[in-house]
Amino acid sequence: MTFTAVKPSDASPFGSPIHENSEAEVRALISKAQEQAHTLANLSPAKSAALLREIADAIESQRAALIESACAETALPEGRIGGEITRTTVQFKLFADFVETGRHLRVVIDKADANYSPAPRPDLRRQNQPLGVVAIFAASNFPLAFSVAGGDSASAIASGSAVVAKAHPSHPNTCAIIEGAVKSALTKSGLSSDLFAIVQGTNPQITHWLAGDPRIKAVGFTGSEAVGRILLDISAKREVPIPVYAEMGSLNPVFVTSAAIGERSEELAKGLVDSALLGSGQFCTKPGLIFIPDNQKEFLSQISAHLATLQVGPLLSSSIASRYGAAIASLAQAPNVQVFSAKATDNGFGVTPTIFVTDWATAQSTQGLLEEHFGPTTVVITAAEKEFVKIAGELQGQLTATIHGSSSDSFTELLSILAQKAGRVIWNAFPTGVAVTEAMQHGGQWPASSTHTTSVGIDAIYRFMRPVSYQSFAQEVLPPALQDANPWKVEQRIN
Repeated sequence: MTFTAVKPSDASPFGSPIHENSEAEVRALISKAQEQAHTLANLSPAKSAALLREIADAIESQRAALIESACAETALPEGRIGGEITRTTVQFKLFADFVETGRHLRVVIDKADANYSPAPRPDLRRQNQPLGVVAIFAASNFPLAFSVAGGDSASAIASGSAVVAKAHPSHPNTCAIIEGAVKSALTKSGLSSDLFAIVQGTNPQITHWLAGDPRIKAVGFTGSEAVGRILLDISAKREVPIPVYAEMGSLNPVFVTSAAIGERSEELAKGLVDSALLGSGQFCTKPGLIFIPDNQKEFLSQISAHLATLQVGPLLSSSIASRYGAAIASLAQAPNVQVFSAKATDNGFGVTPTIFVTDWATAQSTQGLLEEHFGPTTVVITAAEKEFVKIAGELQGQLTATIHGSSSDSFTELLSILAQKAGRVIWNAFPTGVAVTEAMQHGGQWPASSTHTTSVGIDAIYRFMRPVSYQSFAQEVLPPALQDANPWKVEQRIN
């Protein structure tokens, strides 16, 4: 069985037919990865870092082919795709620099102490070790940075775990190019290419075959809450449940104060609209709820005027465009809801960017207004500014939460509430930028994420490792990082 990629720009087919993997083929890929997983797990920090840099170089060498394929399969502009290629290689290099230090192993050594209180202590040595084989599910909206060799796979490989990744059917040719690059890097590094594999197909059972296989030890996922819940259910029903690290999107509320509007209304209006429409509104960090004070008619007029000048590219797939169209049509008919529209995109999977304006009471009572809609839309909610703290307390978990204010504002209480709700809180900026850096937290409270971990930055590596203590073993038996001689020269916390 085969399937063919579709160009969102005009709904025409792109590339040669793609082979759809059968259950037997999926099981075989997992088996091969498991057989070789120990070779990756046993690499020294230096060799692991060299592999990660080799992968980055191999991906960079395919830049031209990746741009051609990804632009066709997603209708995203060349500048965006080029930036994603760079971000993908930077992620691998960031992990290379980190694992080279050995800090990810978190080595702790407590030597035997007969006088230890409350009782004598044996020789105890602990380090992190990789989980084994993990399943990664590619996101539709980032064909490189969050796809089969995106942050999830980069962090898993950096941990020493083998990867079997589910390619997203909206960009299968791009995924195939990436697979070839990673396999080439593995071979060049003297390792088996079986340590990384992708699974192709549109059959929803592939999700069950991957996540339910007993040899898979963890799942990394970026996508919708609906699919995230499916993965969590699969894990829970396994004989041995496994962690599912699911990043499932968010409404990313933005609270705008009167003082901020008074200082920079046009800049804010433009920035909020542009952020909501960035990437045709297909970012998990898109501002989906914008709270503004009552009686800001001029500010709303500025939002409407800027929106009316804009047009966005087509959405990533016909199913995304269909769901968006249905949601927008339904919300436009809701009572007490004002509708602002941009220019329509008629070709391919094109849609019309739409912003809805209502009050908090209507938003709470109208189905769909407080739900994430993947595409170029957001909801502006008017409320008394003194109610912002109460409203924030009633929101669900978020990836991000933002305050646009002034130095004259008192926002400590609001910030405190938002920090309890979101993984990243932002002051006077827009949430759609996610920096690949150690301090980044990309993951929040449920339902934005299934855990409190991050899927961006070097801490993402710890999702695919577990600590193991070794008690009273002879030096020659211990892993290198735990030996007194410390042949890998890693950081050791002793006593």
